[in-house]
Order: sequence, then C-alpha cells, then structure tokens
Amino acid sequence: MSGFGVKSAYGDLKRVLMHRPGRELERVTERTLKEFHFKRPVVRDAFLADYNAMLCLFQQHGVETLLLREVLARDDDALAYIDLRPNITYSRDLAAVFRRGAVLMSPYLRGRWWDQWVMGRAFERLGIPVLGGIESPGYLEGGGVTMVGEDTAVASLCDRANEVGLRALRELILGKDVKYFLEVPLPFGHIHIDGIFMVLDEKLCLIYKDVFEVFPCRLFEAGRAEPRWVMFLEFLDKRGFEFIPITYEERIGGHLNVVVTRRSRLAIGFEQAVRVASEMKAVGWRLDAFPCEELFIGNGGAHCMTCPVLVD
Repeated sequence: MSGFGVKSAYGDLKRVLMHRPGRELERVTERTLKEFHFKRPVVRDAFLADYNAMLCLFQQHGVETLLLREVLARDDDALAYIDLRPNITYSRDLAAVFRRGAVLMSPYLRGRWWDQWVMGRAFERLGIPVLGGIESPGYLEGGGVTMVGEDTAVASLCDRANEVGLRALRELILGKDVKYFLEVPLPFGHIHIDGIFMVLDEKLCLIYKDVFEVFPCRLFEAGRAEPRWVMFLEFLDKRGFEFIPITYEERIGGHLNVVVTRRSRLAIGFEQAVRVASEMKAVGWRLDAFPCEELFIGNGGAHCMTCPVLVD
C-alpha cells in the first residue's frame, strides 16, 4: 500500500498531516483578530488541552498522525516561519491530497498568505508528489473542497474562493484523479462548504439544506467540452444520498465539523454535537467527541485541523 492517496471522503483514514500549535498562538491579539480569524485571543494551555484530546482520539482510532513540526525537524526556515503563523493549525485549508498527489491551496486571508509552502515542504519530506498549486489571483482553501463518491470532486465558490482558483484545481485533477468536477456557488457569508455539508459515507451526509436551494452548480465531466447545470440537492438525490439535516444553531456551533476515521463506523467531532451524535448512532455510527470550548475560538474543528494523506 502506498503511503499516500485519497480516493474518497469516507474511507478508512490511515495517515493524516496535522499541526499541534505552539508559541504562534500568542500572535493572536485583540489587534490581529480579523487578520487571523479568531473570535478572541485564546488561552494557550486550554486551547492545547482541547487539541491534545482531539489528537489522542485520532491515535486511539489507529490513525497515523504526522505532526508538522516532527516532519520538518531540522528545517530551520520552515520551523521559524511556523512560529509566526497561528493558522497553520488548520492544515486542511492549505492543501488537498488526491490519488496521484497533493495540490497546494491559495488562502484568501492575508494572515494566511503563503502558509501553503510549509505543507509543500512537508510533502517533499514525506515523498508525496505535488501536482501543482493554486496561484494568485486565484483563491481556494481545502475546507472548500471535498469528494462525493470516488469520482467527483466538489469545490465551492464562497467567501474564500474564486473562479480562478476553482479553474486551476479543475485543470489539475479533472480526467486524472476524478471524472467529474462540481462547482457549487454558496451565498455570501459562507466561508467553506465543510461548514454546511459533510460526507459521512458513500450515500450519507450531514447537511444544512437551505443554502443549496439558491444557486445552480456547474458539473464538468472529463472529455465533455461544456458543463451541465444542476442543483446540488438534486445531484445528491440522483446519487441516492440520505441526509442528516443540521439546524442553524448546530451550523454556527460547528457540530457538522467531523472527520470519518473508519468507514461506516467511526468519526471524531465536537463534544457539544449531542444531537448529531445521536442521529449518527441511529444509523450505526459512533461519534467520539472531544471538548472544544477553547479550541473553537479559532473557528475550526477536527475537520479543519486535519489534512488527510492516505484514505483507503
């Protein structure tokens, strides 16, 4: 088995690239909240306690957790840069791994510009090919990218992405890693699709449905010159999806922010997501939860803080 390759959003998670934060959290101050997208400066020890509880769950589930500082040991330039960048903890936004290798993203916020180069350095250390990157004026973050089934990449046009970024990703992977590429426009105020749609299994998802009733989507198919127009919910219906709807309050609280670790059985998410855990249990799942009261001050959870490297 290769040491990398992600063919779906719902398979067994074997390896994941994560970053346990350190002194860089101290750079989040009242003056820099907007630049780094935190609700307030965090209590570092409490933030790390939540993070460690999450990390422990991944390890208990048998996932190999590759920590960025360890992967980049003795790379003084990269480590010095990390000390200045509190958002590198949200590793998913910086890259996406597909069957053939990784694509480096292009973050929208100035407080995150250039952070993706650290992931590129880590992929080099890990022997993971970099297929290319999204370049300015294109913007796209990994939280705006997911897979439906094993043949369709989904990318959202949202507050953190533009058409230039989506086109760059499409040109890198369509017809090579995926057969279909679905562009999903979201109304203003939505940062990523992973805040309102989360694939759990081949035909099961968590979803905040109202948002997807606004705009049609463009579905590109390898070998076909022009895209087709589809509504996202109709696309999912044709795929036979079952929905676990979430409420507005659950969306705001990040209750949908989960990571599948074992196909059709296990996932990791927020301790507060009690109803979501119950709904998942009713269809055969166990959601193992960790405290997130301080961790969510950074507006992210387990999904945001993991860049899958190998999903079987």
